Amino acid sequence: MSGLLCALESPSPVGLIRASGQLSFTTSVELRAVLHKALAEQPEGIAVDVSELSVDDDLALTVFSGFASSAADWSACPVVLFAPNPAIAEALDRLAINRTVPVYPSQAAARAAISEAPPVRRYRRRLSATSAAAAIARELVAEACQAWAQPDLVDDAEIVVTELVANGVRHAGGDLRLAVTRGRRFLHLSVRDGSPVVPVAKLPDPDGGQGGRGLILIDALAASWGSTPTSDGKVVWATLRLR
Repeated sequence: MSGLLCALESPSPVGLIRASGQLSFTTSVELRAVLHKALAEQPEGIAVDVSELSVDDDLALTVFSGFASSAADWSACPVVLFAPNPAIAEALDRLAINRTVPVYPSQAAARAAISEAPPVRRYRRRLSATSAAAAIARELVAEACQAWAQPDLVDDAEIVVTELVANGVRHAGGDLRLAVTRGRRFLHLSVRDGSPVVPVAKLPDPDGGQGGRGLILIDALAASWGSTPTSDGKVVWATLRLR
């Protein structure tokens, strides 16, 4: 095989990804993008079918351990692989990737392992794109921070989620889906909307003073932030380091 084919075949409740063809340091960029798209769907876990995968350099397989570490930090989402051929299985073992990314013989076994994992700590709320949305979002974030013994994060989290929601109300409209998730090292805030337009941080208009302030504020307070495309729009997210 030459080249890499990877697709998100099922987004939820388990994100099922099929990866086939040649994995290399170059094509791992495409695989990483599909993995992050699966994570943006906020699944209970992510399972990757590697039965038809080959590699030109075994080190390219570290894309899985690197992503699994990010998924655990951001949202405690488990990532597993299943049905590797003998060569891939041996490489995963030799590089100790299977210590951080569990490997199972079949899709059924992978799904069973995800279902037995501790539930992801997450608060969710569907919001209408109205002026009341930001206040509802702040209440949910404060509740989550208190429940997870992170009271020192409330102020920053409320500011960030206000700007995320305001961005969705202003530029996307329609229903918004807010998720507040506690990962291993970060509080992950995300707002999903139906617009594919990617937000861009820019300085406010020097004459009118309009535009740009929200994302600049997020950039100042968050450990990281970004936008990930979904099947029906995008997710704009930000992470705050747990205290």
